[in-house]
Amino acid sequence: MKIHMIGHASIFVETQDSKILIDPVLWDSHGEGIEDVCPKREVIHEQLPEFDLLIISHRHLDHFDIRSLAYLPKTVDVLIPKDQLLESCLRKLGYSQIYYLRDFSEVQLGSTRLMATRSENRVPEYGIVFADESGVFWNQVDTIVSLDTIRFVKSRYPNIDFLLAAWQPMLEINYQNNYSLSFPYSQYNELLEKVGLIRPKAIAPGANGVKFINGSSWLNQIVFPVSREQFCKDVRMVFPEIGENIFALDPGDILAFKNGEFCHFQEMCQFVKKVEDNRDSLDFSPVKVESKLVDDNPENYSLDEMKEAINEEVCLNLPKFFMENKASLFIEHCRWQVIYQLEVVFPNFYSIFYFDFSKENIQARPGRNPLANFFTSITASSFYNILKRIKGWDYAQGGGNYRSFKKIYVATNHGILNPKELKIEEPLSLRFPYNDIFESVRYKEVDKWAQTHVNGVGLYESNTLMMNMGNTLVRRKKIKNGESNSNANNYK
Repeated sequence: MKIHMIGHASIFVETQDSKILIDPVLWDSHGEGIEDVCPKREVIHEQLPEFDLLIISHRHLDHFDIRSLAYLPKTVDVLIPKDQLLESCLRKLGYSQIYYLRDFSEVQLGSTRLMATRSENRVPEYGIVFADESGVFWNQVDTIVSLDTIRFVKSRYPNIDFLLAAWQPMLEINYQNNYSLSFPYSQYNELLEKVGLIRPKAIAPGANGVKFINGSSWLNQIVFPVSREQFCKDVRMVFPEIGENIFALDPGDILAFKNGEFCHFQEMCQFVKKVEDNRDSLDFSPVKVESKLVDDNPENYSLDEMKEAINEEVCLNLPKFFMENKASLFIEHCRWQVIYQLEVVFPNFYSIFYFDFSKENIQARPGRNPLANFFTSITASSFYNILKRIKGWDYAQGGGNYRSFKKIYVATNHGILNPKELKIEEPLSLRFPYNDIFESVRYKEVDKWAQTHVNGVGLYESNTLMMNMGNTLVRRKKIKNGESNSNANNYK
């Protein structure tokens, strides 16, 4: 088996009789323009080899890239989690042979066997086990793996030859939401413990090969608490039997294995080249964050248009939304007398408004309120993106263009009372639900890139058919003109 590292979570797997592309992200920047693959790479698109199976593990933008999917041939079999958005976007792009995988679904591709592994993060998403006569490879992708899942996988595949491991306890939006930036000892300990339980013959840190760019680059100091080198060293300490079979795969590298023997071919992939190792800015240093919220308006939106649209939303639409949902979405905001202060940061000025949920009539009031207890700051261009469904919360919140924190409590003569575990949600996110915005933006991307990549990389006809047999998908040959039924029924 051979694994070609395209970059981050994008890999190309060659088994004994199948070629499989997983989570293709073939251009930088990606993720609504806030991320690049790191180390820096170049994908030589015209040299991408033919493949007969495409796997998408989940809908997050560093795994589900509309531009890349628009470019690829539409005749391949596609495996996805049970996610209506993924299927709808793929069909709009021209894909037709789409199949759902559920927890522990299996796929038979001739002598190649696949199994979808469960994630406790129910995006939905899955990891994938690949097995052929050369050995067993488990790609965990972004999945959160439970002890029960490890037990089940080991019951089916007692010996894992190669593990592409979940390894980075990311602190993606901790700063933006006023959460802890301390090193996540407990979360990281669990990741290392699971490596010891799986006990692979070889391992590499998987995914998390990205860096934030442009106005989001300050996040690199606080999102990635573990370096790749530290993880590899820690694995040796936790699991000394693994010896030297720990590989840090860069874009353009190939890892090949057969019968427990491993070869790491650095920079040997014909369709991906590492340009430079630019990981120096990823050093975790939360005490050095300089992150004053600044709107550099990268899309050059008209300031007058932004101001008009945002003022209409804040002064008219938001109060109407709050009042209409006062007895449902905002019942706890009212009970805890939330005073919500919203700051909108424009390129050359800022506007502040507050909304008092303790009042009978909730209206937008200009200026700060010294009694405010729920605070949100957002750049004007990010707010405008959300209003117009151009970019979503991944760009605003994940890109560091948004901040929120709260200090909600009531002082009594018996002490301070606070909501504790009660979730009092951020009002702006209730007005513009994440999934609604996410889906709107994805469909716009489909319309854009479907027209740009009409022909893609060259269409080749699929001669296979995937059939459900219980919990297993089996790939069979289609009947061709002049071919007998007996021949056509042979497994590929």
